[in-house]
Amino acid sequence: MARVYRVGEFAELTGVTVRTLHHYDRVGLLKPSARSESGYRLYSEADLLKLQQVLTLRHLGFKLRQIGELMAREDFDIAASMRIQSRSLKTQIERMRRVDSAIERLLSAHSKTGKWDWDLVLAASNAVQQEFDEKDRQMTHNFSPEQMEQAKRLRDSLPDGYVEDVEDRWTTLIADIKRNIDADPASAEAKALAARWDELLAETMSAWDREPGLTDAIAEGYQKGVFESNPHAPSPEVVEFVERAKSGG
Repeated sequence: MARVYRVGEFAELTGVTVRTLHHYDRVGLLKPSARSESGYRLYSEADLLKLQQVLTLRHLGFKLRQIGELMAREDFDIAASMRIQSRSLKTQIERMRRVDSAIERLLSAHSKTGKWDWDLVLAASNAVQQEFDEKDRQMTHNFSPEQMEQAKRLRDSLPDGYVEDVEDRWTTLIADIKRNIDADPASAEAKALAARWDELLAETMSAWDREPGLTDAIAEGYQKGVFESNPHAPSPEVVEFVERAKSGG
């Protein structure tokens, strides 16, 4: 008889939180194969394969909506999908390897001579800049030239270091929420995190509101899942946690 797992067991086995599994179930992305007589979600070994597809496709930058549509197709071939994933990951690994190699060459030369080789410094800088350029190309694909110009104009109008400070605080807050993602939404901890969220969101929006229409474009981007592959942006699970904490669970 095939092994089945209750949601807690499945979460522990895969490293995915229970709340994330519940979210995937609610949006129809990964529904459990069965339920017990008591109504508990039961996951099969086949669900492990489906979850692997979801996680890897998300890592590659697909939106949840796109993943759902892709996996729902009658002609969806898991083996073919994995081959595409493997090629894409190899491309990403190769890009990161070039950055690592450039930095290693720079460090090796400095270790031998005690001096910085400025040609190697330049090569390392160019390798890293290529990664930034790739991310910019991805953003350009999702936003219009006018919206990109608005974002640049806004950043230029803000005090030096302001954007970096806000981004760091968002990264810290999101990490704190993820560490408490399975907390009771009605708990004091969850309420405190939701209060921090509202305070930082209000501060962020007070700056972004200087460019009319840009906040709407960003909100629409979140709804479309444009930022889902960004590890520093809030995932749907994080947003859901905050909304439940603010509503009392």
